Amino acid sequence: MKHKVLPLAVHLALGTLAFAPAVQAQTTSGPEASQPIQRVEITGSNIRRTDKETPSPVQVLTAQDLKASGYTSVSEVLRNVTANGQGTLSQAFSGAFAGGASGISLRGLSVGATLVLIDGHRMAPYALSDDGQRSFVDISQIPFEAIERIEILKDGASSVYGSDAVAGVVNVILKKSMVGGSITAEGGESSHHDGKTAHVSGIYGWGDLDADGHNTYIAVEYRKQNKILVTDRLGKDFTRTDWTALGGRDRTRGVPTPSNGGQPGSLTGYLVDPNTGEISGFLPGCNQAMLDAKQCAYHDNDLELQPETKNINVIGSFVQKLGGDWKLNLKGSYFRSDAEQLGRYANSLAVAGGLTGLQFGPHYPIPVATPLAGPLLLTVPATYPGNTTGAPQLLQYNFPELGGTRTGLKSDTVRFVGDVTGTLGDWDLTASIGYSKNTVKQDVDGNFNMANLQAAFNDPVHPYLVGAAASGNDPALRQFIAPTMRSKSTSELSFVSLRGSRELATLQGGALALGLGAEYTYRKLDAVAPDAVEQGTQAGNNAWAIGNQKIAATYAELVAPVLKNLELDASLRYDHVQGVANSTTPKAGFKYVPIKELTLRGTYTKGFRAPNPAESGNTGSFFAANGTDDPVLCANPGDDKTTVPGNYPQQCNVALGGVQMPGKNLKPEKSKSYTLGMIFEPNKMFNLSADYYHIRVDNQIISAYSDPGYDAMPFVVRAATPVAQPYVLPDGTLGTNTPAVGNMLFAPYPYENALFTTTRGLDIDMRFRFNVAGVGKITAELIESHMFSYKQGTAGGDAIELAGTHGPSGVSGDTGNPRDRAQLILGFDNGPLNVTGTLNWVSGYSVTDPSNGSAQTCKDAIAFGSGAFANAPQEFCRVKAFSTFDLSASYKLTDRWTLSGSILNLFNKQAPLDFQTYGSAASTFYNPALHQSGAVGRFFNIGANYKF
Repeated sequence: MKHKVLPLAVHLALGTLAFAPAVQAQTTSGPEASQPIQRVEITGSNIRRTDKETPSPVQVLTAQDLKASGYTSVSEVLRNVTANGQGTLSQAFSGAFAGGASGISLRGLSVGATLVLIDGHRMAPYALSDDGQRSFVDISQIPFEAIERIEILKDGASSVYGSDAVAGVVNVILKKSMVGGSITAEGGESSHHDGKTAHVSGIYGWGDLDADGHNTYIAVEYRKQNKILVTDRLGKDFTRTDWTALGGRDRTRGVPTPSNGGQPGSLTGYLVDPNTGEISGFLPGCNQAMLDAKQCAYHDNDLELQPETKNINVIGSFVQKLGGDWKLNLKGSYFRSDAEQLGRYANSLAVAGGLTGLQFGPHYPIPVATPLAGPLLLTVPATYPGNTTGAPQLLQYNFPELGGTRTGLKSDTVRFVGDVTGTLGDWDLTASIGYSKNTVKQDVDGNFNMANLQAAFNDPVHPYLVGAAASGNDPALRQFIAPTMRSKSTSELSFVSLRGSRELATLQGGALALGLGAEYTYRKLDAVAPDAVEQGTQAGNNAWAIGNQKIAATYAELVAPVLKNLELDASLRYDHVQGVANSTTPKAGFKYVPIKELTLRGTYTKGFRAPNPAESGNTGSFFAANGTDDPVLCANPGDDKTTVPGNYPQQCNVALGGVQMPGKNLKPEKSKSYTLGMIFEPNKMFNLSADYYHIRVDNQIISAYSDPGYDAMPFVVRAATPVAQPYVLPDGTLGTNTPAVGNMLFAPYPYENALFTTTRGLDIDMRFRFNVAGVGKITAELIESHMFSYKQGTAGGDAIELAGTHGPSGVSGDTGNPRDRAQLILGFDNGPLNVTGTLNWVSGYSVTDPSNGSAQTCKDAIAFGSGAFANAPQEFCRVKAFSTFDLSASYKLTDRWTLSGSILNLFNKQAPLDFQTYGSAASTFYNPALHQSGAVGRFFNIGANYKF
């Protein structure tokens, strides 16, 4: 295996290491303030401890780290975490099932295998599931102002937290108390003077917990981000659409090409003869000569690189001493997030098969294509203005006056949690209860009501006009032909838990501690499509999921410092998932200090993910049709089955749609993982940790559509009544016959336990800290995650290596699977001035996906991906490595006032080309999950903070 060249971040870090001894002679170390030793609870354990280093690797992002990043949202910060891998979800993915949300995917095992907590407690997942299947918490809603720190556990933790903690845990820890107030206001814009952001936050607390016995604080936050359109970045490589100069295709809208048969989209409209399929006339604004000269080309003006978003967050906290060391801690929050997804202009599709819908949903369990008479081929009557043929004609038109198809999403989350903590005898006890609910309301514009659309063009007095004449249409016609569709989806989660810990005995290294606990979690999901989509009167995403999940659990944990330099940990959890199965997940870990400068650590754990309501409840969706022969009505073999006696020609190569069905008797996904690492700290200036991880997940739940071993034909649903149709007679002539069975309607594809994934890699965290006399404190930290392997396969099949490729491309937004991610964070602090520079680096990766039959080669991956090339040049077979440098600074003017500023993507690096992904906006060729800052460009932000 060839070793990759070390990223620039590593070289810079090694250079800093070489520089450190020279500076050491000039450093001074002042006395540290003595502080009482406190026991704290670290993510991954329910036992409080004084030593913050546990057998499991935990990355900590403090409130200062968040601000020093230069970003103003939690999702932006977590997007750059090096352990965040393939399957991460970005708000910039305009085609997401879970539109408007962001999710983190530790170890590249998808957002469904990363558990996100707030203060160690679960909250309701986003009401729309990723790819219609995976549950996750929307990290774009989590507020900035009230965060004390974020702990990222890079290890399985089902033995402590239960389901979903397979790849790791992200625990957002809020401030425990606050006295006084703080107001922050900041704003920013790109160097293109777009994508403006406004961020205002404030927090105020009163009541000294020790003196008054109580503390209350309220935190309020507002953030608005303006959109960046694709047309705002025209001229960049990733928005280029004409690749003919490099031997590729011209993907510019409105340009006739062989792939569109010389009949492209049109903003002015042209007519097509329904008998010959040839263009029969042009409406004002374009003609055949102009079309051939590419003078009718256009851009979809509403396509977004960055969506417009708005967040309003309110958090209230109340802590009350109850007597002794007992405390009541109440927290309530309201998170509001507004976002949108914008697509292309609506299309009449008159030259591409016509408009269709589907009557399918909870109230219509058998899918029926609409209109019942067949796809709507939009026609204009013989009397339509501009139709000079004397007969009805098909109309090809793209309706720019309606704007791009738009989905507006309003997400509201309410959360209430109460904790009572204290000591009873020798036990430290915590009793908790909580409830959270996420509600997502969608407004969908731009999808046609097919019956109304045709009626509007057939109106003999005031027909719907197109092109420049569209400005003369009655405004009410817009809602008539494309009514706004609305839906409301909800996700609820409630829990109650009781846990306690105590010391059992004194060992050489300290106290032997035992932790015990029990909890009950109830989750309910009700996510449905708009009524018009379910009824089939309008097209749209028809995915739905309705169901609930009940989990009861008990768990135990043991921390045993058996020697002064050896700690052994063990935990065990039993979960009963009602109606599914039981799961027992153990974990064992050790921490060994052979010399004070070196710590060795490791863990072994099992984990699980229970089937969620979107997989096992009342759930479904309909997806693209495949061409297949009816095994009964077109069963006789031959070179051309449509001419073979005994076959029904119309049932050969049938476009058979697939229906996603809930899984029956689904089992929990099961994982086994281990870590092995070391911490080397020769002095207070330098710290190095390196941790190897290995994770194997079995019984992963996928659609049977993705399982090559699944044969849908025995389960095909047929029409109840056979109909007379063409039939090949014994002599080879064509006759008519009524078969014994009805025609195929659809093929069911249930969820099933059929996938396995194995991944292994290495995390490195290297830190330098030193003071330079008369100058200030200098820090440097290198964080790198390297993936040795990422293999995936279906049950009974071979494992396929996907590390460094675009696979698995069918997950989330086809994010790619790079082997390496790194961050180099350089800091300088001399009191009032604090400067931080962050280098973010992502390695390159292949455009191929060895697990996808259509992306085995570079040629196929691009031809079937973006389609920009039929045979792509070699230079585009790999997505290039990408790096950005972010610079932020703050200056404390007085005890009350602090000014801050940042420049993100300081050197204005452009996103590399990715011709395979479908995760970016239409007519763009880049990967927003990994390279979004390269699409935004250089970004400036300034702000001020006032404390009182």
